[in-house]
Amino acid sequence: MAAPESDKEMEAPQVVNLSQTTVENVQAELVRASLTGIEHLTAEEIELQESAAVVVNTGKLATRDSLVGFVNSGSASIEDCIVIAARAENNLSLSGIAGLVVGGTVQVDNLDALAVVGREIHGTNIRTGLLISREVHGNVETLIDSRTALLTGLVGGMAAGLIMLVGRLLFGRKK
Repeated sequence: MAAPESDKEMEAPQVVNLSQTTVENVQAELVRASLTGIEHLTAEEIELQESAAVVVNTGKLATRDSLVGFVNSGSASIEDCIVIAARAENNLSLSGIAGLVVGGTVQVDNLDALAVVGREIHGTNIRTGLLISREVHGNVETLIDSRTALLTGLVGGMAAGLIMLVGRLLFGRKK
């Protein structure tokens, strides 16, 4: 009877091509998927076309017209996609709708996002709730600008102070 192979001895396939299927886990050097649903995807290089993936870990990602949950990559090109959270150590190119976007250099085109964070952000038509960056090049529309944040803080602080004062006057210790 042959001894079972250990996890270290089992190697991931070099290339995996998927089309019109649903899989739970995929690990390979290169993954190409079209019209596919994937729960956990780990590869050095990934190409997704009109697919859905929940968790993606990769060195390089290229995806178009897809739905992606969480992306952790070295560099990524995400076009016309819906993404919950995307993180790229180096370059991140993104268009579509996103929750959280974090990258070294972020290139965006027609992006609606809750938050965008990066060393440098370049792009056109960026609509976001929060934008944090050292350098921003392009047309940005934020929900909260500096003036709104200051006014919100002042009004919130005054309201909290008044509530505490009234509470102390009504329910304070009686001597």
